[in-house]
Amino acid sequence: MNHNMMNRRRFGGMAAAAAASMGVAPWALATQEALGMTRVVIGVPAGSLVDNIARQVAEVLRPGYTVNSMVENKTGAGGMIAVNYLKTLPKDGSNIYVGVSSPITVYPVTYKKLSYDPDKDLIVVGSLGSFDLALAVGPMVPESVKDLKGYFEWSKKNPAQANFGSPGAGSMPHFVGSMTARIAGAEVNHVPYRGPGPAVLDLQGGLVSAVVVPLEDVVEFAAAGKIRILGTTGEERSRFVPHVPTFHEQGFGEYARSVWIAVFAPAGTPDATVAHLRKTLQQALADPAIQASMGRQLQKAQWGEPDALKATITRERASWKKAVQALNFTPDS
Repeated sequence: MNHNMMNRRRFGGMAAAAAASMGVAPWALATQEALGMTRVVIGVPAGSLVDNIARQVAEVLRPGYTVNSMVENKTGAGGMIAVNYLKTLPKDGSNIYVGVSSPITVYPVTYKKLSYDPDKDLIVVGSLGSFDLALAVGPMVPESVKDLKGYFEWSKKNPAQANFGSPGAGSMPHFVGSMTARIAGAEVNHVPYRGPGPAVLDLQGGLVSAVVVPLEDVVEFAAAGKIRILGTTGEERSRFVPHVPTFHEQGFGEYARSVWIAVFAPAGTPDATVAHLRKTLQQALADPAIQASMGRQLQKAQWGEPDALKATITRERASWKKAVQALNFTPDS
């Protein structure tokens, strides 16, 4: 059984155990009749960080909001397929989307013809927390390289080996890596992958010199000495790797930020139903057991109100629009 699958079962089990130990949890006190089945749609594979969090969301919705719940993985196109799929489903509260920044803040400024409009097709329910990205290097980069500045200096002297992998072209990790290299005055070639897993695998094999991926995907390998983490993107050092300085500390903070994870409902979902869903999740996130369970993967597990997330989305789109223009990026480039 792989590490991510173990994570998924462990975190789902912890959430279930927490609910069972409390009998009827505070957030289970319904203000309206519970739905029969609720589908939690995500755009990433099973066993991933978002999948683990989505399964905990599905767990805490029972029994107050819904009698039964399930997670449906609609993978492909960096999350776009999942958002498009959500649009086709009933708008009665029985279908929600759990996702991260890229489909909401990055793709609207990278694709001239996006098949959905996140502002018109989605309702922001609220955010669940955030996680950091990391720049990690593998065996291709000498041990003498200890920080981001050192990596970019090495890249300038070794242009044939100066490349980094990300979970996909046009993704947030792609732009973080490319724009940070640009700030450093280095030419570092971007290598897109279908998700973080293959990128980290090639990093360990010495096929790429570096990766920019969610921190969760490299912590275990760094602890085993197979790769080295040179920086994390949060405003504060990650509690998972407190010895690693942030991009901000190292003078490369302009495009470095944590990735939020949030819940959305399809446009057309009744206001009262959205309010009930929001209250259910907000109260669940206030529970120490749920916070601890989600916090095993998130840098910060904390409920965020929709207005705050909307403001963040607006700021991020403006920032990524600058990046797209600076890199002359198109989805085909």
